[in-house]
Amino acid sequence: DTDDNGAVSRQEYQAFMTKAFGALDTDKNGALSQAETADVLNADQFAATDANANGRVSRDEFMNRVMKDFAAADKSGDRSLQ
Repeated sequence: DTDDNGAVSRQEYQAFMTKAFGALDTDKNGALSQAETADVLNADQFAATDANANGRVSRDEFMNRVMKDFAAADKSGDRSLQ
């Protein structure tokens, strides 16, 4: 909640998750390995995020997954999480 309004907007969440991807991508190759995500994703979650099943999660795959998660959590549909 970067603007301290009591809610996390879609934009705030997206910015946070973009930074999270960068932090997780420890070898800075632009994709996440299962080892890089072991602390935050179990094997099933990794496989579900790896849309093309190539054993790596690209930035696009990661962002698609986390933004779907945001949308699912946004029960009111106001593009923010309370």
